[in-house]
Amino acid sequence: MINKYNFNLLGEYLFKRICRDQEALQRERPRNNYGLFINSKDLQKYVWDYYNIGIDEDGLPEAEINKPFNNYWDESDGEPQ
Repeated sequence: MINKYNFNLLGEYLFKRICRDQEALQRERPRNNYGLFINSKDLQKYVWDYYNIGIDEDGLPEAEINKPFNNYWDESDGEPQ
C-alpha cells in the first residue's frame, strides 16, 4: 500500500542524492536552464535505485541515511507568524 510516509522517504532520498551529485557533477557538466547540473535521466535513475536497490545501497554514508528530517513538507513548522 502506498502512503504519504513512503513519498516522504522518496523525497528525502531524492533530495540527498541531488545535493550529493550537484557537487560531484559541477566539474563535469554545464548547468541546465534551471541552474542544476543533474538532468531528467539522473532523476529517473535515482527513483529506479530507490525502488529496485534500496535506500541503503546508494553509497550515502550511514549517518546521513539515518539522519532524520525535522519536518516534512506536509507537517506544520509551528506557530504561524
